[in-house]
Amino acid sequence: MDPQAAASKRVRVLSVDGGGIRGIIPAVILGPLETRLRNVLWRAFDLIAGTSTGGIIALGIGTACKDGGPYSPAELVNLYVQYGPAIFKKSFLTPLKELFGPKYSPAALEAVLQKFFGDTEFRAALKPLLISSYDLRGQLPFFFKSHKIETNPSYNWKLREIARATSAAPTYFPPIHLTAGHESYALVDGGVFVNNPSMAAYAEACNLYPGAEEVIVVSVGTGNRQDKITYASARKWGLLGWAKQIVPVLMDSVSEGVDYELYALPRCRYYRLQVEDLGQAANAMDNITPENLANLQAVAKRYVSSVSALLDTICKVIQ
Repeated sequence: MDPQAAASKRVRVLSVDGGGIRGIIPAVILGPLETRLRNVLWRAFDLIAGTSTGGIIALGIGTACKDGGPYSPAELVNLYVQYGPAIFKKSFLTPLKELFGPKYSPAALEAVLQKFFGDTEFRAALKPLLISSYDLRGQLPFFFKSHKIETNPSYNWKLREIARATSAAPTYFPPIHLTAGHESYALVDGGVFVNNPSMAAYAEACNLYPGAEEVIVVSVGTGNRQDKITYASARKWGLLGWAKQIVPVLMDSVSEGVDYELYALPRCRYYRLQVEDLGQAANAMDNITPENLANLQAVAKRYVSSVSALLDTICKVIQ
Protein backbone atom coordinates (compact mmCIF):
# COMPACT_ATOMS: atom_id res chain seq x y z
CA MET A 1 0.00 0.00 0.00
CA ASP A 2 1.19 3.51 -0.81
CA PRO A 3 2.19 5.15 2.53
CA GLN A 4 1.44 8.58 1.09
CA ALA A 5 -2.08 7.50 0.13
CA ALA A 6 -2.61 5.94 3.56
CA ALA A 7 -1.78 9.29 5.19
CA SER A 8 -3.90 11.31 2.79
CA LYS A 9 -7.30 12.66 3.74
CA ARG A 10 -8.56 12.09 0.20
CA VAL A 11 -8.56 8.68 -1.47
CA ARG A 12 -9.00 8.32 -5.24
CA VAL A 13 -10.77 5.29 -6.68
CA LEU A 14 -11.21 4.19 -10.30
CA SER A 15 -13.96 1.67 -11.03
CA VAL A 16 -14.84 -0.01 -14.36
CA ASP A 17 -18.12 -1.81 -15.13
CA GLY A 18 -18.74 -5.12 -16.83
CA GLY A 19 -20.41 -5.44 -20.23
CA GLY A 20 -18.59 -7.86 -22.53
CA ILE A 21 -17.52 -6.40 -25.88
CA ARG A 22 -18.92 -3.05 -24.72
CA GLY A 23 -15.69 -2.81 -22.70
CA ILE A 24 -14.57 -0.85 -25.75
CA ILE A 25 -16.47 2.11 -24.32
CA PRO A 26 -14.61 2.51 -20.99
CA ALA A 27 -11.31 1.68 -22.70
CA VAL A 28 -11.90 4.58 -25.12
CA ILE A 29 -13.00 6.94 -22.32
CA LEU A 30 -9.95 6.17 -20.18
CA GLY A 31 -7.57 7.30 -22.94
CA PRO A 32 -8.52 11.02 -22.82
CA LEU A 33 -8.78 10.83 -19.03
CA GLU A 34 -5.20 9.58 -18.83
CA THR A 35 -4.05 12.27 -21.28
CA ARG A 36 -5.68 15.04 -19.27
CA LEU A 37 -4.24 13.73 -16.02
CA ARG A 38 -0.78 13.85 -17.63
CA ASN A 39 -0.03 10.68 -15.78
CA VAL A 40 -0.54 6.96 -16.23
CA LEU A 41 -3.80 5.91 -14.60
CA TRP A 42 -2.35 3.68 -11.90
CA ARG A 43 -0.32 6.59 -10.53
CA ALA A 44 -3.38 8.84 -10.38
CA PHE A 45 -5.53 6.49 -8.26
CA ASP A 46 -5.14 4.78 -4.90
CA LEU A 47 -7.40 1.82 -5.71
CA ILE A 48 -8.57 0.37 -9.04
CA ALA A 49 -11.61 -1.92 -9.24
CA GLY A 50 -13.25 -3.81 -12.06
CA THR A 51 -15.90 -6.39 -12.86
CA SER A 52 -15.94 -8.75 -15.85
CA THR A 53 -14.69 -6.85 -18.90
CA GLY A 54 -13.95 -4.00 -16.48
CA GLY A 55 -11.89 -6.44 -14.42
CA ILE A 56 -9.77 -7.22 -17.47
CA ILE A 57 -9.29 -3.49 -18.04
CA ALA A 58 -8.37 -2.94 -14.38
CA LEU A 59 -5.78 -5.72 -14.56
CA GLY A 60 -4.42 -4.29 -17.81
CA ILE A 61 -3.94 -0.73 -16.54
CA GLY A 62 -3.11 -1.63 -12.94
CA THR A 63 -0.37 -4.28 -13.18
CA ALA A 64 3.12 -4.63 -14.63
CA CYS A 65 1.86 -7.13 -17.18
CA LYS A 66 3.52 -5.78 -20.33
CA ASP A 67 7.31 -5.42 -20.40
CA GLY A 68 7.33 -4.38 -16.74
CA GLY A 69 4.53 -1.84 -17.09
CA PRO A 70 0.77 -1.61 -17.73
CA TYR A 71 -1.15 -1.59 -20.98
CA SER A 72 -2.40 1.74 -22.26
CA PRO A 73 -6.15 2.30 -22.76
CA ALA A 74 -5.55 2.37 -26.54
CA GLU A 75 -3.93 -1.08 -26.38
CA LEU A 76 -6.95 -2.39 -24.50
CA VAL A 77 -9.28 -0.98 -27.16
CA ASN A 78 -7.23 -2.96 -29.65
CA LEU A 79 -7.67 -6.09 -27.54
CA TYR A 80 -11.43 -5.89 -28.01
CA VAL A 81 -11.36 -4.92 -31.67
CA GLN A 82 -8.74 -7.45 -32.72
CA TYR A 83 -9.66 -10.41 -30.52
CA GLY A 84 -13.34 -9.90 -29.71
CA PRO A 85 -14.45 -11.71 -32.88
CA ALA A 86 -12.47 -14.80 -31.82
CA ILE A 87 -13.73 -14.73 -28.21
CA PHE A 88 -17.39 -14.43 -29.26
CA LYS A 89 -17.20 -16.52 -32.41
CA LYS A 90 -20.58 -17.88 -33.44
CA SER A 91 -21.57 -20.74 -35.72
CA PHE A 92 -24.84 -22.10 -37.08
CA LEU A 93 -24.89 -24.41 -34.04
CA THR A 94 -24.67 -21.57 -31.48
CA PRO A 95 -28.46 -21.14 -30.97
CA LEU A 96 -28.79 -24.87 -30.27
CA LYS A 97 -25.65 -25.05 -28.16
CA GLU A 98 -26.76 -22.33 -25.76
CA LEU A 99 -29.91 -24.29 -24.88
CA PHE A 100 -27.83 -27.03 -23.29
CA GLY A 101 -24.63 -25.35 -22.13
CA PRO A 102 -22.52 -22.19 -22.26
CA LYS A 103 -22.91 -20.22 -25.47
CA TYR A 104 -19.15 -20.08 -26.07
CA SER A 105 -16.17 -22.30 -25.48
CA PRO A 106 -13.68 -20.63 -23.12
CA ALA A 107 -10.73 -21.73 -25.28
CA ALA A 108 -10.49 -18.54 -27.37
CA LEU A 109 -10.93 -16.28 -24.33
CA GLU A 110 -8.25 -18.19 -22.43
CA ALA A 111 -5.88 -18.00 -25.41
CA VAL A 112 -6.31 -14.21 -25.60
CA LEU A 113 -5.78 -13.81 -21.85
CA GLN A 114 -2.65 -15.97 -22.10
CA LYS A 115 -1.37 -13.76 -24.93
CA PHE A 116 -2.00 -10.52 -23.05
CA PHE A 117 -1.10 -11.49 -19.49
CA GLY A 118 1.19 -14.51 -19.94
CA ASP A 119 2.25 -15.93 -16.60
CA THR A 120 2.27 -12.58 -14.78
CA GLU A 121 1.07 -12.98 -11.20
CA PHE A 122 -1.26 -10.81 -9.16
CA ARG A 123 1.68 -9.61 -7.08
CA ALA A 124 2.58 -7.46 -10.12
CA ALA A 125 -0.19 -5.02 -9.13
CA LEU A 126 1.07 -1.44 -9.21
CA LYS A 127 -1.70 -0.22 -6.88
CA PRO A 128 -4.27 -2.06 -4.76
CA LEU A 129 -6.67 -3.85 -7.11
CA LEU A 130 -10.17 -5.16 -6.41
CA ILE A 131 -11.53 -7.60 -9.00
CA SER A 132 -14.96 -9.13 -8.43
CA SER A 133 -16.22 -12.66 -8.99
CA TYR A 134 -18.87 -14.90 -7.47
CA ASP A 135 -18.25 -18.30 -5.87
CA LEU A 136 -20.98 -20.78 -6.78
CA ARG A 137 -19.74 -23.35 -4.29
CA GLY A 138 -19.89 -21.02 -1.31
CA GLN A 139 -22.79 -18.96 -2.72
CA LEU A 140 -20.84 -15.84 -1.79
CA PRO A 141 -19.27 -12.83 -3.48
CA PHE A 142 -15.55 -13.32 -4.06
CA PHE A 143 -13.10 -10.45 -4.44
CA PHE A 144 -9.57 -10.81 -5.73
CA LYS A 145 -7.56 -8.33 -3.67
CA SER A 146 -3.93 -7.73 -4.60
CA HIS A 147 -3.23 -6.22 -1.19
CA LYS A 148 -4.26 -9.50 0.46
CA ILE A 149 -1.26 -11.35 -0.98
CA GLU A 150 1.11 -9.89 1.61
CA THR A 151 -0.66 -11.75 4.42
CA ASN A 152 -1.91 -14.69 2.35
CA PRO A 153 0.44 -15.69 -0.51
CA SER A 154 -2.01 -18.36 -1.72
CA TYR A 155 -4.10 -15.53 -3.22
CA ASN A 156 -1.34 -14.76 -5.72
CA TRP A 157 -3.08 -16.25 -8.77
CA LYS A 158 -1.99 -15.61 -12.33
CA LEU A 159 -3.64 -12.55 -13.90
CA ARG A 160 -5.12 -14.64 -16.70
CA GLU A 161 -6.88 -16.83 -14.12
CA ILE A 162 -8.37 -13.81 -12.39
CA ALA A 163 -9.41 -12.30 -15.72
CA ARG A 164 -11.05 -15.57 -16.70
CA ALA A 165 -12.94 -15.78 -13.39
CA THR A 166 -14.27 -12.22 -13.41
CA SER A 167 -15.47 -12.55 -17.03
CA ALA A 168 -17.17 -15.97 -16.79
CA ALA A 169 -20.64 -14.58 -17.51
CA PRO A 170 -23.36 -17.20 -16.85
CA THR A 171 -24.85 -18.63 -20.06
CA TYR A 172 -21.90 -17.20 -22.04
CA PHE A 173 -18.87 -19.01 -20.53
CA PRO A 174 -18.47 -21.86 -18.04
CA PRO A 175 -17.22 -21.20 -14.49
CA ILE A 176 -13.54 -21.57 -13.66
CA HIS A 177 -12.20 -23.75 -10.86
CA LEU A 178 -9.50 -22.16 -8.69
CA THR A 179 -7.89 -23.17 -5.42
CA ALA A 180 -6.13 -21.29 -2.64
CA GLY A 181 -4.43 -23.57 -0.13
CA HIS A 182 -7.12 -25.99 0.99
CA GLU A 183 -9.94 -23.80 -0.34
CA SER A 184 -11.71 -24.59 -3.63
CA TYR A 185 -13.81 -22.18 -5.66
CA ALA A 186 -16.19 -22.38 -8.65
CA LEU A 187 -16.10 -18.81 -9.92
CA VAL A 188 -18.31 -16.87 -12.32
CA ASP A 189 -18.64 -13.29 -13.47
CA GLY A 190 -18.89 -10.80 -10.60
CA GLY A 191 -21.50 -8.92 -12.60
CA VAL A 192 -24.20 -11.19 -11.17
CA PHE A 193 -24.06 -9.10 -8.00
CA VAL A 194 -21.80 -6.09 -8.60
CA ASN A 195 -21.61 -5.19 -12.29
CA ASN A 196 -20.74 -1.65 -11.26
CA PRO A 197 -18.11 -2.33 -8.57
CA SER A 198 -17.99 1.27 -7.33
CA MET A 199 -19.75 0.61 -4.02
CA ALA A 200 -17.55 -2.39 -3.29
CA ALA A 201 -14.53 -0.26 -4.20
CA TYR A 202 -15.72 2.53 -1.90
CA ALA A 203 -16.06 0.05 0.99
CA GLU A 204 -12.62 -1.40 0.27
CA ALA A 205 -11.09 2.07 0.12
CA CYS A 206 -12.56 2.87 3.54
CA ASN A 207 -11.00 -0.32 4.92
CA LEU A 208 -7.63 0.30 3.29
CA TYR A 209 -7.46 3.98 4.20
CA PRO A 210 -9.45 4.37 7.45
CA GLY A 211 -8.18 7.90 7.99
CA ALA A 212 -9.67 9.23 4.75
CA GLU A 213 -12.12 12.08 5.12
CA GLU A 214 -13.27 11.87 1.51
CA VAL A 215 -13.34 9.11 -1.09
CA ILE A 216 -13.40 10.26 -4.71
CA VAL A 217 -14.87 7.57 -6.97
CA VAL A 218 -14.57 7.81 -10.75
CA SER A 219 -16.86 5.15 -12.21
CA VAL A 220 -16.72 4.28 -15.92
CA GLY A 221 -19.64 2.39 -17.46
CA THR A 222 -20.08 0.33 -20.60
CA GLY A 223 -23.22 2.11 -21.82
CA ASN A 224 -26.85 2.11 -20.76
CA ARG A 225 -28.64 -0.79 -22.47
CA GLN A 226 -32.14 0.76 -22.51
CA ASP A 227 -33.77 -2.55 -23.47
CA LYS A 228 -37.25 -1.26 -22.53
CA ILE A 229 -38.77 -4.69 -21.94
CA THR A 230 -42.55 -4.34 -21.99
CA TYR A 231 -45.07 -6.03 -19.76
CA ALA A 232 -46.70 -7.61 -22.79
CA SER A 233 -43.45 -9.27 -23.88
CA ALA A 234 -42.33 -10.42 -20.41
CA ARG A 235 -45.57 -11.54 -18.72
CA LYS A 236 -45.55 -15.03 -20.24
CA TRP A 237 -41.82 -15.70 -20.05
CA GLY A 238 -40.84 -18.99 -18.50
CA LEU A 239 -37.42 -20.53 -17.99
CA LEU A 240 -36.35 -20.19 -21.63
CA GLY A 241 -37.72 -16.68 -22.00
CA TRP A 242 -35.99 -15.39 -18.90
CA ALA A 243 -32.76 -17.25 -19.67
CA LYS A 244 -31.97 -14.79 -22.46
CA GLN A 245 -32.75 -11.70 -20.36
CA ILE A 246 -31.88 -12.47 -16.75
CA VAL A 247 -28.13 -11.74 -17.03
CA PRO A 248 -28.48 -8.24 -18.57
CA VAL A 249 -31.46 -7.43 -16.31
CA LEU A 250 -29.48 -8.35 -13.18
CA MET A 251 -26.34 -6.55 -14.31
CA ASP A 252 -28.10 -3.32 -15.27
CA SER A 253 -30.23 -3.18 -12.13
CA VAL A 254 -27.33 -3.58 -9.72
CA SER A 255 -25.34 -0.94 -11.61
CA GLU A 256 -28.10 1.65 -11.33
CA GLY A 257 -28.64 0.78 -7.66
CA VAL A 258 -24.98 1.59 -6.99
CA ASP A 259 -25.39 5.00 -8.65
CA TYR A 260 -28.23 5.85 -6.28
CA GLU A 261 -26.30 4.73 -3.19
CA LEU A 262 -23.00 6.45 -3.92
CA TYR A 263 -24.53 9.79 -4.85
CA ALA A 264 -26.18 9.77 -1.39
CA LEU A 265 -23.08 8.99 0.70
CA PRO A 266 -21.81 12.08 2.54
CA ARG A 267 -18.12 11.09 2.49
CA CYS A 268 -18.11 10.15 -1.18
CA ARG A 269 -17.60 12.36 -4.22
CA TYR A 270 -18.96 10.24 -7.06
CA TYR A 271 -18.38 10.86 -10.76
CA ARG A 272 -20.18 8.57 -13.19
CA LEU A 273 -18.96 8.40 -16.78
CA GLN A 274 -21.74 6.54 -18.58
CA VAL A 275 -22.96 6.64 -22.18
CA GLU A 276 -26.73 6.97 -21.82
CA ASP A 277 -27.62 6.40 -25.47
CA LEU A 278 -25.76 3.72 -27.40
CA GLY A 279 -27.20 5.00 -30.67
CA GLN A 280 -26.34 2.60 -33.48
CA ALA A 281 -24.19 0.43 -31.18
CA ALA A 282 -25.77 -2.85 -30.04
CA ASN A 283 -26.84 -3.57 -26.46
CA ALA A 284 -25.57 -7.15 -26.63
CA MET A 285 -22.42 -8.16 -24.78
CA ASP A 286 -21.30 -10.33 -27.70
CA ASN A 287 -22.08 -8.43 -30.89
CA ILE A 288 -18.71 -8.47 -32.65
CA THR A 289 -19.68 -7.44 -36.18
CA PRO A 290 -17.23 -4.94 -37.73
CA GLU A 291 -20.04 -2.37 -37.82
CA ASN A 292 -20.75 -2.72 -34.11
CA LEU A 293 -17.08 -2.57 -33.11
CA ALA A 294 -16.82 0.69 -35.06
CA ASN A 295 -20.08 2.01 -33.58
CA LEU A 296 -18.96 1.31 -30.01
CA GLN A 297 -15.77 3.29 -30.57
CA ALA A 298 -17.67 6.12 -32.25
CA VAL A 299 -20.28 6.45 -29.51
CA ALA A 300 -17.55 6.51 -26.84
CA LYS A 301 -15.64 9.22 -28.69
CA ARG A 302 -18.79 11.31 -29.07
CA TYR A 303 -19.45 10.90 -25.36
CA VAL A 304 -15.93 12.06 -24.48
CA SER A 305 -16.49 15.21 -26.56
CA SER A 306 -19.82 15.86 -24.84
CA VAL A 307 -18.39 15.65 -21.31
CA SER A 308 -15.18 17.59 -21.82
CA ALA A 309 -15.93 19.95 -18.94
CA LEU A 310 -16.72 17.04 -16.61
CA LEU A 311 -13.44 15.34 -17.49
CA ASP A 312 -11.59 18.58 -16.72
CA THR A 313 -13.35 18.77 -13.35
CA ILE A 314 -12.50 15.16 -12.51
CA CYS A 315 -8.84 15.67 -13.39
CA LYS A 316 -8.67 18.83 -11.30
CA VAL A 317 -10.15 17.01 -8.30
CA ILE A 318 -7.94 13.95 -8.77
CA GLN A 319 -4.75 15.97 -9.13
